[in-house]
Amino acid sequence: MRLKFFVAAFVLTSLLAGNAAAADDALHESVDKEYRHQRRWQSEINIYGGDFLGDEWHNSWDAGAKYYMHINNTFAVGASYLYTPIYADSDSTFARSLTTKNTHIINAELTISNDAAFRAGSSVIECDFFLTLGAGTFWINGFYEPMGMIGGGVRVYTPVPWFALRADVNNYIHPTPIPVGDTINADIAFNLGVSFMIPPRKSVADIKEEKMRKEKEEAAAAEAAVKN
Repeated sequence: MRLKFFVAAFVLTSLLAGNAAAADDALHESVDKEYRHQRRWQSEINIYGGDFLGDEWHNSWDAGAKYYMHINNTFAVGASYLYTPIYADSDSTFARSLTTKNTHIINAELTISNDAAFRAGSSVIECDFFLTLGAGTFWINGFYEPMGMIGGGVRVYTPVPWFALRADVNNYIHPTPIPVGDTINADIAFNLGVSFMIPPRKSVADIKEEKMRKEKEEAAAAEAAVKN
């Protein structure tokens, strides 16, 4: 049920975000492929932390890191690591069966992004809404269990060209070993983090200036060719 609710909420948010960039020319330019920075072969290093809600245990904190290689403005592939401790009722069957309270999640990921932008006062802020799909392993109670992941989030670009803010909500689906046998759980992680973009991205103003300079150079070259 939680997974269905999350997927529906994410799809609705993405559709609304896709329409947020039609307010004026500045917003249009921010999502125009001619002026938007192209992330082709750009690396992203993301460090994050937040809240982890397990099906078999209480809320706990989590922390981790991701690495992505952006193939283009839509697709990126990468890998992630997440650590979270287990906090469970001490008198529960699950808690008594634990040999360790540490859990580790390692997975490969694919993100599918949608360029967007929004206005904050007189400024236009670029962002990406994305869907994340992943598969890997969930180390829990001393066992490596297979895991699938679906999630999404938003990446907000700052005036610093190599720095962005990122928020993710991910649903991890995996077997959990308990005394009476494995049970399938769907845990949810809510995370906030910072991303370092390498090489740094170009702003719309930088791209427009570069485009205008190139057009002037081409016009000057054409004029010189006519004179000769």
